[in-house]
Amino acid sequence: MYDRPNFFWKKIEKFSLLCAAAPPSGGRSDLTPRFMRHFFIQNIADPLDETLVYIFENISSGFLQREMFSDTIKKGSGKIAVHATIDLYNQITKSLLPIPAKFHYTFNLRDIAKVFQGILMTKPISISDNDMFAKLWLHEASRVFADRLCTTEDIEFF
Repeated sequence: MYDRPNFFWKKIEKFSLLCAAAPPSGGRSDLTPRFMRHFFIQNIADPLDETLVYIFENISSGFLQREMFSDTIKKGSGKIAVHATIDLYNQITKSLLPIPAKFHYTFNLRDIAKVFQGILMTKPISISDNDMFAKLWLHEASRVFADRLCTTEDIEFF
């Protein structure tokens, strides 16, 4: 590798290059076989719902404990929000598929994380009971999922 600012060749030994790519679609082109021959190709399936529940329940319960939310919120709302978000994500990804008119209907696990990212910005003083927590969850889920929907039918489905 040539170091342009200092004008000398650097020798790099014993390194690994890790690349990630998604299947070609939505503006992504096929990678050429000439390029791909340099890599070991591995496909990773989407995580199971149980795995997602485990991850986001730990994040949610850790946040509720750390920020010292009330016991009623700690006991139920965090777990309910996790299950509701994952169920909503599964229903939306199966029912609202991207088509040319709705090319932006591509939902992924990052969207689940965005819901919880919004929830994790709250403080116990602003959420006093389970009803307020449910309203917070609905607001964040609407912000992440429903704001992308463009037809009345899709919004009613949400």
